[in-house]
Amino acid sequence: MADVGTRPRGFVERLEDLLWPLTVALVLIAPTQYSYAMHPKDGPFVLYADLYAAALFGLWLLVTLLGRRWHAIIRPPGAIWAVIAVAALSALGATSMRSAAVEIAQLGLYFIAVYALFADVLRGQHRIVVAAKALAIATTVVVFVALYQYFTTADAMQVRGTFGNRNVYGAYLVMVLPLLFGIAIWTRDSLHRAWFLFVVALGALTMLAGIQFWCLALILLVLCALKSLRAVGYYLLGTVLLVTIIVMWLPRNRSAIFTEVADPVERRAAFKEVEGFAPDVLIQKRWLEWRAALLMLADNPPLGVGVGNYQLHIGESTYWGYVPNARKIEPDTNNLYLVIASSMGLIGLVAFMAWLGHFWRLAETNWRRARDDWSMGVSWGLLGATYGILLVNLFSSLFVRGTSLVWALIFAMIASVHLRGFQGQDVTAQETGGTSESRGED
Repeated sequence: MADVGTRPRGFVERLEDLLWPLTVALVLIAPTQYSYAMHPKDGPFVLYADLYAAALFGLWLLVTLLGRRWHAIIRPPGAIWAVIAVAALSALGATSMRSAAVEIAQLGLYFIAVYALFADVLRGQHRIVVAAKALAIATTVVVFVALYQYFTTADAMQVRGTFGNRNVYGAYLVMVLPLLFGIAIWTRDSLHRAWFLFVVALGALTMLAGIQFWCLALILLVLCALKSLRAVGYYLLGTVLLVTIIVMWLPRNRSAIFTEVADPVERRAAFKEVEGFAPDVLIQKRWLEWRAALLMLADNPPLGVGVGNYQLHIGESTYWGYVPNARKIEPDTNNLYLVIASSMGLIGLVAFMAWLGHFWRLAETNWRRARDDWSMGVSWGLLGATYGILLVNLFSSLFVRGTSLVWALIFAMIASVHLRGFQGQDVTAQETGGTSESRGED
């Protein structure tokens, strides 16, 4: 009978041991947009990494329930539950219920299920650092794929790494490279510093989405300014060198980060004909779409036109009025905040901003608690990644296949450090002198 009684516990422990390498594997495969299209044009598109993440979450949930440790997990903050609740309410007025259901399912998968998985498994400094290194390995691969594309294709849109286009690739780098940079400016390990700085520099060189390049440059400058004047000096020296190389020898980079950013005119898109008239000049559609999105929001300020239904409505003449409308906008140049507002209303936007603000506050707190070089570097890097998420979503969207899993990973790392510290212990309990059985975040 004793043997029978011990078998379930041993089985659960073996499953729990298996979760850690499987989670590292998820980090390694997360930054891709390789997916299966049920329909080549209309989708839905199922990311292979998403399927793996869903299966891994199922295993984690089984281990958590069998181990009776539900009370010990880090629960998603209330704000993300509010986002999903508002999304469900807005779906009642959606034109396409399928699109609404897909987006709500993605919110739940990435920021409830996968977030809870990452936050629970990444316990203690060793695992957090290993996860950061795994993300660095994956990013190195992504950047080298983009480097190959850089030298083998003349189309800037095709320099995209493992993503669908240059804008998603650039947005991903704005989110991840500050994490590597933060570790690099603090670690005393010269090998890791050289590796991470090399990936940052190479990533910047292969980033042909100009606005994202400047977002990254600004965030890295802020991280250096928070550290020391010497760090700012080294950074400015490196930036001047990089810009000099771009201006003198890299015409595609020069065009992407200077000419395209400064040029307000749409150069790529074909125009829709309005009564046989096509204008000769049009302001870039990415900026004109901001106006159309605000008019869409005005249709239903509380709840918008329905979660997941932004693309179904944004091209309508109701919102463009007499403004010339290009046939196509460059992919993934939408303002995510306006997408949220116009599809889920002001209530959805407030809930979404509260969710982002929650992790911004935690990230600001974490680096003040760090004690050694690795913990300081990871904390600063996660703060930089948070800045990247906040900033780049103005000009693109990280809520897409291939970047959302990494977004969930970064927020989970922030939450784990905040609640457990770097030794895997409950920081809140230590600071209050008591014990804590709940890892929930309010």
